[in-house]
Amino acid sequence: MLKTKNLLAAAIIGLCLIEANTAFGRDVSVGLSKVQDLSQAIASENKNAIANFEQGINLYKQGDLKGAEAAFRKAIELEPNFSEAYTALGNTLDDQGKPQEAIAHYKKAINLNPKAPGAYFNLGLTLARLNQLEPAIAAYKKTLSLDPKYAKAHYNLGNALYEQGKLTEAIAEYTEVLRLEPTYAPTYTRLGNAFYAQGKLTEAIAQYKKSISLDPKYANAHYNLGNALYAQGKQTEAMAEYTEAIRLEPKNPIGYNALGNAFYAQGKLDEAIAQYQKAISFDANYVDAHYNLASVFYAQGKLTETVAQYTEVIRLKPKHAEAYTGLGNAIDDQGKPQEAIAHYKKAISLEPDFALAYYNLGITLGREQQVDEAIVNLKKARQLFQAQGNKEMVEQVDELFPKINNQTN
Repeated sequence: MLKTKNLLAAAIIGLCLIEANTAFGRDVSVGLSKVQDLSQAIASENKNAIANFEQGINLYKQGDLKGAEAAFRKAIELEPNFSEAYTALGNTLDDQGKPQEAIAHYKKAINLNPKAPGAYFNLGLTLARLNQLEPAIAAYKKTLSLDPKYAKAHYNLGNALYEQGKLTEAIAEYTEVLRLEPTYAPTYTRLGNAFYAQGKLTEAIAQYKKSISLDPKYANAHYNLGNALYAQGKQTEAMAEYTEAIRLEPKNPIGYNALGNAFYAQGKLDEAIAQYQKAISFDANYVDAHYNLASVFYAQGKLTETVAQYTEVIRLKPKHAEAYTGLGNAIDDQGKPQEAIAHYKKAISLEPDFALAYYNLGITLGREQQVDEAIVNLKKARQLFQAQGNKEMVEQVDELFPKINNQTN
């Protein structure tokens, strides 16, 4: 009775792939273009506040966060109602890893000037980074209620909606960005990701290609185009895009991981291993690359190496159910069935609907003459496989029942 191996970790096309171009990031110069207007709002004796504010903006752009922070604080000391300085100070604090302090300053800016869209926008960015998507979305929407043509807000609202799985709404926001800023390449890639998530590969590919036509050096677009082509079964074309992404960003591990998956699918295991190891060389904590490397080692029968890689996955991500199942397979093959059973059960505790874990647990229990428990787990596996529409595995489970029952006769 054969266990079922784990699949490779899927290629990821989430937010982490779209951050290379930061043009639509935080509004770092909020209020800078309105210094003349500020002079009317701020008492003439506090013109030094404006000078400190301008100095802070310049220092911020130069990367001198401490200097910028001091300048913004001085501006606020000179003029306590200087809302733009509170927003700018929030930016500086957030970049120094102090998001809660940043949020407090954005909110102070909003209290002082409720009609300034920049403070709401930057508040939204910080909240989104903290994965507080609902309040981030509310902040972006408030920004847009004040300035409907604020392209950055539409873009980041689209990102937050995408993260929530609200793909139709995200697509609407990205489409609006393109109406306002038709030459911004990352938006086409984001739009492509949304279509990809909807299973509309042809539409996704069109968007990725448009992104590349605007910015041929945009590695993320090449990478995501590779994913879409790979999903269409066009492995050669996909590998060409992954290779181009690697050429453009040779220290970005995701391209190597994806290229490794493509080699694995072609049965070129040594080449796959080389790519996964290259990915890990650039990011030792890259969970998917360790997991995929373990899967290839297992396919080669290298059990010691397999165990080491799955163990590393679990160290990095203790709730990785698939890694516990893979580890169970390898340890069972090493002749340690009771340890394997413990790992399968751990996988199930982490992911109660993990059909493969129930299946492999049932097989191992059956081999250990624990027939009643084996049948319970195989029945659960069958139920889950049937719900998934996996007829092949349902039939495989059905074939196992009489074999296990015969063990008691």
